[in-house]
Amino acid sequence: MKSKFNRRRENKVYIGIIVTLGVLLGVFLTSKSWMYDDSAIAQTPYNKSINGLNQTTLILRSWEYNPKNQLMEVTIETVHTGTDAAEPTFTFEAKGKESKETYPAKKVYESDNVMVIHIEHVPTEYRVIGLFVIEHRDDKILKQEYKRQLENDSDAATTETDKIEKFDLPKPEDVIIVGDYRETEVNKNLVAKSDKAYQKEAIVTDMERIKQEISTIIDENIPFQQELITTLTKEKTSLKSEMEFETKEEQTETEKEIEHKDNAISSAKEEIEAYKSKVKELKEKYDNRKEKLDTLLHPERQLVEENHEPKEQKQQQQKKKNKDEPSGKEGK
Repeated sequence: MKSKFNRRRENKVYIGIIVTLGVLLGVFLTSKSWMYDDSAIAQTPYNKSINGLNQTTLILRSWEYNPKNQLMEVTIETVHTGTDAAEPTFTFEAKGKESKETYPAKKVYESDNVMVIHIEHVPTEYRVIGLFVIEHRDDKILKQEYKRQLENDSDAATTETDKIEKFDLPKPEDVIIVGDYRETEVNKNLVAKSDKAYQKEAIVTDMERIKQEISTIIDENIPFQQELITTLTKEKTSLKSEMEFETKEEQTETEKEIEHKDNAISSAKEEIEAYKSKVKELKEKYDNRKEKLDTLLHPERQLVEENHEPKEQKQQQQKKKNKDEPSGKEGK
């Protein structure tokens, strides 16, 4: 009877140990999702210029992750800031910071200076992913640069461009864009899409960004400058009224201060005009994107316009011809 009781007690102890270990394991595996992580965020800032390449400035627009299919989608804008006539091409590599494991990375869409890159097989327990963007300049341009360097070197022998070997040329430059799990957007609907869908997304996102920029200028930047002008004008008026009771030396100093405020008011007015010009430019850009989106979504309208265009041109040409020809009365 006693041994039976002891066995039951031992079984309970074992079950308790197993349950405890299971709970601890569950806590360990899911800690990333609920436990506070006080490590420094490694995320590359969104919507900021990324330097480091020879010919291109990059801007990280978005970074999404679908844990279900372990797919990441990174959207990058490219700005050609170099002097090469031929714009460079790009290849990509992705690597986990902790695991050092390499993940397949490929460009799935490129248009209008926007590239969409997919990183595949990224495990849900990832923390930081580094995306290497490698810039490949045109070989002909690199050979010409190398030849000019040789010509400037008095000790170097002249080399024909076609005789320059690949290993003589500089290696492609790269820059690392970093995604931190705390700054990566979880998108459970993320899948590979068609070129048309990516193009639509790029245009819509650009339009939203333009609208936000216009709103910031109209609602914040211009009112701030207007308020500054009002404040400076009041201060200037106050200074002028005080001059009546000042000595000549004090008046000289006050006049300098008034002149300083006048200059600040002029600068603020110029700033407002610059903002207004920027808003006008952004609105034109927005209308351009809107027209492009409309053409993408309704290509049949573009065909109708193209079919009508020759007829309208003929009518205009005929009107011009009739206007230029002398009338019958004048001929007689």
